[in-house]
Amino acid sequence: MYDLNKNQRMAAEHLNGPMMVLAGPGSGKTAVISARAVLLADDTARNEGVLVITYSKAAATEMERRFKALSPSRDPVSPITFGTFHSVFFRMLKRGRNYSLDQIFSENERKNLVRGYLSEMKYSLDDETLSLVINEMSLVRNELLNPDDFYSANISAEDFRSLCRLYDEYKREKSRIDFDDMLCHAYNMLGSDADELAYWRARFPYIMIDEFQDINKVQYETVKLLAAPENNLFVVGDDDQSIYRFRGSRPEFLLNFPKDFPATKRVTLSTNYRSTDSIITYANGIISGNNKRYDKKISGTGERGPVPFVLKSEDQNSEASLISENIRDMWKKGADLDEIAVIYRLNIQARAFMDAFLNMNIPFRCRDESPTIYDHWITTDLFAFFRAAQRVASRVDMGYDPDAARIINKPFRFISKAFLQKVKNENKDIFSVYMNDPMLHAATKNNIEELYHDLMSLSRMETSSAIRCIRLKMGYNGHITDTCDYRKLNPAGLLEIADELQDAAKQYPSPMDFIAHAAQASEAARETEKPGPACTLTTLHSAKGLEFEHVFIAGVVEEILPHMRSRTPSAIEEERRLFYVGITRAKRELFLSTLKSRYDKPAKPSRFLK
Repeated sequence: MYDLNKNQRMAAEHLNGPMMVLAGPGSGKTAVISARAVLLADDTARNEGVLVITYSKAAATEMERRFKALSPSRDPVSPITFGTFHSVFFRMLKRGRNYSLDQIFSENERKNLVRGYLSEMKYSLDDETLSLVINEMSLVRNELLNPDDFYSANISAEDFRSLCRLYDEYKREKSRIDFDDMLCHAYNMLGSDADELAYWRARFPYIMIDEFQDINKVQYETVKLLAAPENNLFVVGDDDQSIYRFRGSRPEFLLNFPKDFPATKRVTLSTNYRSTDSIITYANGIISGNNKRYDKKISGTGERGPVPFVLKSEDQNSEASLISENIRDMWKKGADLDEIAVIYRLNIQARAFMDAFLNMNIPFRCRDESPTIYDHWITTDLFAFFRAAQRVASRVDMGYDPDAARIINKPFRFISKAFLQKVKNENKDIFSVYMNDPMLHAATKNNIEELYHDLMSLSRMETSSAIRCIRLKMGYNGHITDTCDYRKLNPAGLLEIADELQDAAKQYPSPMDFIAHAAQASEAARETEKPGPACTLTTLHSAKGLEFEHVFIAGVVEEILPHMRSRTPSAIEEERRLFYVGITRAKRELFLSTLKSRYDKPAKPSRFLK
């Protein structure tokens, strides 16, 4: 049937009762779901509704396309409904609670509202940290937690509770909902409204869920309500690819599925049709290091292929150059750039590859939508220091300098807002005014004079040395630390941003050249719809679901992979699953890259390489 192998057929032909399909990478799970959907739709004796849920609109559309391709003569009115959790649950709310599309908060609206509340609380978070706070708000909802029982890693517990309360009050007053509410409100409605629950149980007596390892608590509890009492629940997933714990997903939902549904049948799709045997063997060896998993052995189709290759570099810039040279050579020999990917653990690692690709004229696309390091406020501060230094060195009074105003109190030099506003209103140069202003305190004048002389020195330095001077001699590291202390944040992440910029600057002796390059790199990263083939730059999280002929995994060293914050056994297992996901994106060639040093400090190869 539909060219399925034995295990795929066994799964697809299962009709009634709970079924768990463990689907390894590249094992044809979409084909199984599509084939089973056709079988259920063809069962005219039942003529009942089937709900197929997956995690993205694109995946749902692809699933529906395959379903129609398998039965082209079918009546357009089908008992099969394809959708995401959010689209299906909103449909329920639309019927049961009269919600409309114009009540939905966009992600930008939510971000702007949360940013406003945090500003009122004296937080001024960069986009990345703001996203982390919003993720924590989502986690609380998805885990069905009380905000009072949750401790934020990014703002104080008290402020987090206040933020959640203010945000929920605003939504109630405006009769608005966000994407998390779609899940929570649907769960609450079905749990409290017997008529609505009865309607949707009758509407969807058969439920199929793709990527079940990514399910969170509120989704799972809602599905359990819908599936009862017949429990015709067909789930497809891979506990070894559960990598979204920060969203509330964890492998335990898949591991405990047979306990929640004691009559569960189980099939393992153990043939990987994507990767060569060498890559599969390596991947099996890696993931076997985890304890919380189903024991399964994935095999290939018999094509051995080249063994995974380890690249060794001195530091991040050398690594990016080496990998870029390899990619350029592949490209010259006829490799399709669309079939090449560089995958890394942290967004910050993208910087070196964007720099190298631009230098070597290699087209690239960034899959992650988060801002680049060159868009960070620390970058803006450092560039303001550079421009202010150039202006001071020119000894020409050109009036008010916004760059000097931006950095004059970083660190705090007791320069009042009133003084800065006066200088701006009069379009005066700060350093000219301070010498003639009788209202300025002597200590304040000394601070401005010291900054002036530091900027003069800075104007004669190469870029990397200038950044080191700004951070250490001029006190910018202290400014970062003081800012984080005030906001009750850990400064490590922000200091790492400064480290990365200082490292990037080594390639651009002239500060103005570095500024020009940063603008070019930011623009290139935003061009996601470039015409023609391009190499893919992506984090491990964003790489899930993709496949490429040639894959480079960068920075396979301790404190990156596994990440330095991953200390507990369960956190290390998630990091290992992340590495496994990266490895299994490769179809034919896999390169693993290690470093001898990072930010001028020794780096050790990842424990996973052992």
